[in-house]
Amino acid sequence: MDPIILYYGKGQLTGFLVDPNGVLDVVPADMVVNATLAAMAKHGAAGKSESNIYQIASSVVNPLVFKDLARLLHEHFNSSPFTDSTGSPIRVPAMKLFSSMEDFSSHLWREALKRSGLGALANLDGRLSQKLESICRKSVEQAKYLANIYEPYTFYGGRFDNSNTKRLMGYMSKEERHQFGFDVENIDWKDYISNVHIPGLRRHVTKRR
Repeated sequence: MDPIILYYGKGQLTGFLVDPNGVLDVVPADMVVNATLAAMAKHGAAGKSESNIYQIASSVVNPLVFKDLARLLHEHFNSSPFTDSTGSPIRVPAMKLFSSMEDFSSHLWREALKRSGLGALANLDGRLSQKLESICRKSVEQAKYLANIYEPYTFYGGRFDNSNTKRLMGYMSKEERHQFGFDVENIDWKDYISNVHIPGLRRHVTKRR
């Protein structure tokens, strides 16, 4: 979801193709690593040939709904906005969520024309208009390309049960659970998205705080 977050925060994407009431099954990477270590510790020395499946998933025990994620992103980037090339804060509107590619494409064109000023230049030099139209078209196609990639996830209705993973935690001591925790049920999504995930992106991906 990170490219979408960054495009939105920089004012380059104001909507996306997604089921507003759908669930994004997301888990912090360190929890996946910790659960993998716990499974290795439990089964690595067992000496038995057996299959054990542990799903590190949030969609059943702590679902993050897309419309709630969109709200969290809007709140974050309005309280802590990116800045443009002049140093001015980039104010982003509430993210629009579209259930069809047709509606999403129309929205993209309207936004691209608005940002480029192409409509106001329609009667000026034809070459200039063609260049701006080409830029708009490229911007729209990039966003549609992202939407096509993400569509199987943004409209996916399945849920992943983590009962085995919860039982795995039961084999760990209190100290082990504290040091190598992976209880996704206790994730505070508002705190995680606003104070951990996005700041991490800004610091390590965009190199901007």
